[in-house]
Amino acid sequence: MHCKCGNHIEKERSKLNLKSCKSCAFTGKDVGKVKGTMIYSHKTAPSIQIVNKDVFDSTRKYYVPSGARSAVKNFSKNLCS
Repeated sequence: MHCKCGNHIEKERSKLNLKSCKSCAFTGKDVGKVKGTMIYSHKTAPSIQIVNKDVFDSTRKYYVPSGARSAVKNFSKNLCS
């Protein structure tokens, strides 16, 4: 078997069903970039959720705020109209 870089995958790695050669595994070429988002399970205790790029792109619409950024602006809009 050959790695996507063109090098031969070592027989020990192929026995473990690994799809990359040793040099690609140690340089991190086969691992995608990770992203993180803040998750607020409590108002003063946020945590970070770390996901890969594919999951982040598919759920991005839930992380981006829409509408006014302040609750005061939303409330004052209704009073003035």
